[in-house]
Amino acid sequence: MDSSAEHVRFRQIHAAFCGGDLNALRAALPDPDVVPNGSMPATIGPCLVYAVYHSPLHFVRELLELGADPNVDVDDGFPPLFAALWMSARRDTNELVRLLLSFGADPNQRGHNDYTVLHVAVLEQNREAVKLLLEAGGDPRLRTRIDELETVLELAEREGLSEYADLIRQWASG
Repeated sequence: MDSSAEHVRFRQIHAAFCGGDLNALRAALPDPDVVPNGSMPATIGPCLVYAVYHSPLHFVRELLELGADPNVDVDDGFPPLFAALWMSARRDTNELVRLLLSFGADPNQRGHNDYTVLHVAVLEQNREAVKLLLEAGGDPRLRTRIDELETVLELAEREGLSEYADLIRQWASG
């Protein structure tokens, strides 16, 4: 396929994701059966992750209901929960986190810089997401295995996020 045809296909796929239109997405793909866990075009990456970045919440739910893997392996260090937490442009971040967790996303999932999603929620200063992750089994004792080798409590303290450090201490003692 020439580059102009690839560009047109990418625009169709992207528009389908942005519009939350499963039929349009399947129509734009060479193999519609790749939805929700098959191999998407390389510029798209995993279907669910792309949806987390670009799609309305109802479409993410639809993909999960079709069997999209909320713990899909990614090459870039941004699995679905990470993508949800680092999407500051979304107004429904916490609803998205709650949805992914309800479909089995691992609250101890690791990604970029070997952070857990709990590390990311603290760095993003998202109190509700921290609580959601802790309630879902996120383990505040897990350390990164690179860089500072720190727990989320140590990260919060180092970053001067005393409100989050207190929340984690309360959770751990409670």
